[in-house]
Amino acid sequence: MTETTHTPDALPQAEATAKAKLSSLQADLGESVLAQALPVPDLAFGGAMLLLVIMFHAVWMRSISSTVLKRFIVIQSRPALWRADVVFAMTVLALLAVHLAEVFLWSSALVAGNIVYGWARAAYFAANCYTALGEPFSLPPAWRMLPPIIAISGIFTFAWTASVLVDFVSRYNTLRADILARRHKPPDARKNSP
Repeated sequence: MTETTHTPDALPQAEATAKAKLSSLQADLGESVLAQALPVPDLAFGGAMLLLVIMFHAVWMRSISSTVLKRFIVIQSRPALWRADVVFAMTVLALLAVHLAEVFLWSSALVAGNIVYGWARAAYFAANCYTALGEPFSLPPAWRMLPPIIAISGIFTFAWTASVLVDFVSRYNTLRADILARRHKPPDARKNSP
């Protein structure tokens, strides 16, 4: 057995160390409770990014919508089913590109903020959260509100894209029906139609 020696100074020193550690723990606990109640960094960062992503989405939805409507007007003056099909396919690709760009925006923010290290890892994390599949790995506790905010931005933008796509599909189907109706008109009716 080892022999322990007790010195009269050891007890007060241990007590002082314990008090210091308890004091430090209480301070950390207070900050932790405040951070739990109001996680300011992730809400501020996430809120700013959500706003940026939504505004980015707005600009591109407006641009894509304007382009598609102009193309549909041109197709009405020179009707061809393949033209309508190409415009529709390009529209779907443009919508996909917008969403991929938004995942890139989130990835950039995660890397720039030193929240996730590595572009591939950040893109994987952002894509999973943005599509509301869930977070593939956990972020540090200080950033735990960020994944739901990323998911909210994805839900907002996907809903917006879905509404735009429903409008495009309706216009696309109407355009195709008009082109097919023109094809099936008797030759005399085609000459008299505008």
